[in-house]
Amino acid sequence: MKPRSPLLTLLSHSTISTHTLLCAMLYSALNKICDIVPEILIGISIDIIVNQSHSLVANLTGVIDPFYQLYWVGALTALLWILESIFEYLYCITWSKLAHSIQHELRLKAYEALQNQDLAFFEQTSGGNLVATLHDDINQLRQFLSQFPNEAIQLFINIVVLGYMFFWLAPMIAFCTLIPIPFVLGIAYHFQHKLAALYDTVRTTSAAVASHISYRLHGITTIKSYTTEQYELTHLNTKSSHYKIANSHASQAQAQYIPIVRMAIMAGFIMALTLGGIYALQGKLPINWYAALVFLSQRFLWPFTAVSNMTDTYEQSAACAKRILTILESSPIIADAPTANPQLVIKNGTIDFSNVTFGYNTEAPLFNQLSFTIQPRTTVAFVGTTGSGKSSIIKLLLRFYQPTGGSITLGGYESTDLTLHALRSAIGFVSQEVYLVEGTIADNICYGSFDASEAAIIAAAKQAQAHDFITALPAGYDTVVQEHGKNLSGGQRQRIAIARAIIKKAPIIVLDEATSAVDNETEAAIGRAITELKKDHTIIIIAHRLTTVRNADTIYVLDHDAIVESGTHDTLLEKGGLYAKLCAHQAQ
Repeated sequence: MKPRSPLLTLLSHSTISTHTLLCAMLYSALNKICDIVPEILIGISIDIIVNQSHSLVANLTGVIDPFYQLYWVGALTALLWILESIFEYLYCITWSKLAHSIQHELRLKAYEALQNQDLAFFEQTSGGNLVATLHDDINQLRQFLSQFPNEAIQLFINIVVLGYMFFWLAPMIAFCTLIPIPFVLGIAYHFQHKLAALYDTVRTTSAAVASHISYRLHGITTIKSYTTEQYELTHLNTKSSHYKIANSHASQAQAQYIPIVRMAIMAGFIMALTLGGIYALQGKLPINWYAALVFLSQRFLWPFTAVSNMTDTYEQSAACAKRILTILESSPIIADAPTANPQLVIKNGTIDFSNVTFGYNTEAPLFNQLSFTIQPRTTVAFVGTTGSGKSSIIKLLLRFYQPTGGSITLGGYESTDLTLHALRSAIGFVSQEVYLVEGTIADNICYGSFDASEAAIIAAAKQAQAHDFITALPAGYDTVVQEHGKNLSGGQRQRIAIARAIIKKAPIIVLDEATSAVDNETEAAIGRAITELKKDHTIIIIAHRLTTVRNADTIYVLDHDAIVESGTHDTLLEKGGLYAKLCAHQAQ
C-alpha cells in the first residue's frame, strides 16, 4: 500500500472547519468559471457579427437587433468580471483564514507535544532545528494552504469546463489538443519524486544554518572575548554554502520542467490552430467557434505550466510536514504510569533511593544499587568530582529519566505511583542557568504560582534574600526583566529563582549549582536563604563550591558514580577522605 501523504497526515492533526473549507472551494470554483466564460463570449460576439438576426443569442433571447445583442453580451461580460473580482476577494480571505487557523492550531499542538518530550529528547536534539520547525516549517505550511488548494481547484475547473466545451464544439480537435497532457502529467510525476529528495536536503541544511546561528548568538560573549569572529564567519560560510548548493539543485530541477512543458503545450496549441483552421475552411466548423477554440486552447493548456510550481510547492511543504510530524507523533518514554493515582499529593520531604540502578548508556550503568534516605526538613548536599553523577540524582528525582532498577519514593509514595504533575509540583528546582521569562521581577517570582498575592511575592523574596536589591531598583518589583535577565547580575537571578521555588510551597527544594557563579557576598546571602528554608523544607544542594554545604545536615560524597562518604562537614574532614581532599584543594 502506498504510504499516506505527510501533508494529509499532518492535516489530520488539525480541526478544519468544514463550512469554511466548502466556502473556500466554492469561491475558487466560481471565480474560475467567471474567468473562463468571457473567452466563450468572444465566439458569441463574432457569431452576432456574422449571423446577426440568426445568431445564437437571437435564437435564445428573441432579440433580433445585433446591436442590442452586443449590448447584452457586453453587460454580461461586465457582470462576469465584477463577479470574478468578488469571488477572488472571497477565496483569498477564506483560504487565508483557513490557512492561518490551521497554522495557529498546529503550532500550538507541536509546541505542546514538544513540551511533553523527555529531557533526553532535548539533550539529543538541536534547539535551532526545533525553532526552525515550529516557525519556518509551519509558516511554509500556511503558505501552501493559502495557495495550493485554490490553484488545484481552479486547474480542475479549467480542465472540466474547457474540456467539455472542446468536445462539444469539435471532438476530434479536442482529442488532438489533449494528446500532450498525459506527457505533461508524466513529467510532473517524475519531477515530484525528484524534488521530494532535494527538498528534504534543503530543509535539513536550512535547519543546520538556523541552529548554527542561534547557538553562536548565544555564545557571542565568548566569540568576542576570543576574537574568533572570522573563524565563526568562515564556519557559517561552509554551512550556508551547503544550504545554497541544496537550494540550487532543487531550483535547477524545478526550472527544467517549464521549458519541457511549454513544448508540449505548444504542440497542443498548434493542433487546435491548424486542425481547427482546416475544419473552418472545409465548412465543418463555424468561424466564430474556430476563433473561440483558438482562444480557449491556450486558456485550456497554459495552466498546466502551473503544475511545475504546484509540484514545487507541494514537495517543499511535504518536507516541512515530515519534520512537524516527527514532533507531533513522537511519544515521550517517561509518562504517567497506568497505575498512577492523581489523588496522591506529597506532603512531606522524605526521599528514599533504594538500590537504584541507572545509566544513560544501558551497557555502562552510571549508578549500581545506589541507596540513601533524606529525612524531611533537613539539608542534604551532594558533592564530588565532575561527572560523578550529582546532577543525575536530581534528574532521577524529577523523573526526567527513569531508573532501570530499584525504586525512588517521595513523601512515602513510590515515584511511579505519582503523576508527573504531582511529583514535580512537590519540588522547587533552582538550576545553575536560571530561566527568566518576559515580564517583571514579580512575574518571574510567581512564575508557576500565578495566583500568588503581592504579599506572598514579597515574603518569598525576603526569605530568598532578594527583597533588598529588588526594592533598590527604580521600578522595584515592577522592573522589567530583559531577555535572559541581562539587566540583572548572576546572583540576583539566582535569588529570584530561589524566591520562585519558595512561593511554590513545595516541600522539597533543589539547588543545583546555585552558587557556582556568584560572588562571596551573594553566596553568603544564598546561605542565609537556605537556613531560612530549612525550617519548612527539605533542601537538596548540588555544589562544587564546598563553602555552600558546610552547614548541611548530611553531605554525600560521590566518586565513580557511587556514594563513598557521608556525614557532616566536620566529621568528613576528620576522616581525611575524598571530601577532605576536595576542601583542601579548593582552599589553595
